[in-house]
Amino acid sequence: MLFNRPEGYTELELMEEVAGGNESAFNLLYEKYAGKVYAMGMKYLKSPFLAQDAVQEIFVKVWNNRGELPYVKSFPAWLNTISRNQLINELQKQVPMETLEEFQPEEKHKIAAVSGNEIDFRELEQLIKKGVESLSPRQQQIYKLSREEGLSHKQIAEQLSISYDVVREHMSKALKNLRIFLENNYRYMLLLWLFSRNQ
Repeated sequence: MLFNRPEGYTELELMEEVAGGNESAFNLLYEKYAGKVYAMGMKYLKSPFLAQDAVQEIFVKVWNNRGELPYVKSFPAWLNTISRNQLINELQKQVPMETLEEFQPEEKHKIAAVSGNEIDFRELEQLIKKGVESLSPRQQQIYKLSREEGLSHKQIAEQLSISYDVVREHMSKALKNLRIFLENNYRYMLLLWLFSRNQ
């Protein structure tokens, strides 16, 4: 057996074991790469809570897609792709994106020719950061507590000693102002990104 050999195992052997449903092998794979995935999550989500949650979601996807492992040439590259897609989804949750159908048809047509060049992950992260910085101090505070620290409206109200309705109102305005900022400053960037995500 793989785990009885004193000399250890190769990464290829480990992937084969995981593909066959070996949970012990999966745990070893998790221990080896979870730290790297967490660091990637922290870099872009800026929240220990969200980063750790993303790690769990990513490795659930690894396990659910373990049947692909025998055909994977580089596990780190494969894991990076899964991680990147998951983190992009997490970033997308932080802003109220509109669907392509709600934009003008001619604008969708304009970006069709360049849709293969998906917007870089760092560009999206910087886009959101600038948008948040454009909010009022109170809106920024409540937005970050909600989206970066994962607090509920009730928890935010208790922490800031304000009412639940005030928190909800500020959050609603923050999301509205953020959407306006993104549409005004990065309309075509968002269209390009949304188009590539729907391919």
